[in-house]
Amino acid sequence: MQDRAPHTHEAARPTTLAEVREEIDRIDAAMHALLIERSAVISDLIAIKKVQPVQAGDDPARRTSAFRPAREASMMREMVERHTGLLPLDTVESIWRVIISTFTYVQAPYDVIYARGGDGLSMRDVARFHFGYTVPIVAVDEPGEVLERVGTRGDALGVIPLSSHGAWWRALEASDAPNVIARLPFVERSDHPAGMPCLLVANAPIDREVMAATVLSVELRDGDNLPDGVNILARDDMRVLVSADTDEALAAMQAVSPTAVIVGSHAPVFRP
Repeated sequence: MQDRAPHTHEAARPTTLAEVREEIDRIDAAMHALLIERSAVISDLIAIKKVQPVQAGDDPARRTSAFRPAREASMMREMVERHTGLLPLDTVESIWRVIISTFTYVQAPYDVIYARGGDGLSMRDVARFHFGYTVPIVAVDEPGEVLERVGTRGDALGVIPLSSHGAWWRALEASDAPNVIARLPFVERSDHPAGMPCLLVANAPIDREVMAATVLSVELRDGDNLPDGVNILARDDMRVLVSADTDEALAAMQAVSPTAVIVGSHAPVFRP
């Protein structure tokens, strides 16, 4: 992160409590006005999408809400890199997540379904931190229930903790199954208030052109070694869920495990 920026209006800084409160009120009103302005832009976006022709090869059954995980990950990275001042990064990130998720919901309503796993309270924090309180959120017990409820819907996102038991990701190998589209949190750090590592799944196309890591379901044999650039996300005996950071790592992983199945992708891991 950058060093704290100097005050840009040094000569006009308030000198009394009343002036400070007046300045705060001015800034609050300006922020509210910008949110209203953003909503107007989203209205334009919705109108454009309604008349935009469907792209060749676009499968209508493989579109999930207006969620664009690569763009959101990029936005969060830029927000962290430009952040300065006394306001905690946690607060800024949570505000931006609510803004992004809510405006996404306004474009095309969707539900979030998360697996409690072994830590329901932490998973509830993950869901609320990343999607706010406007988006409907449903808790279920196991990853299999998440995948079943997301199913072939185009208006649902599933959140599954990587600490879940069993090789739940094998269900993603089916051609009509949901795909991994993101990894949460977008900004990884040890003191993150909702930092339980999770994968986001949806009935959406795998978009490797804008993603850095390809997610694969693989079966390893005794003595198999993971190539450089391949990381284990989850494991159940010899069934492993991995991510390959580059095309070279992907090809190497497929050479090690010829039966590997691509089940999704996610944006680069970002650790400030």
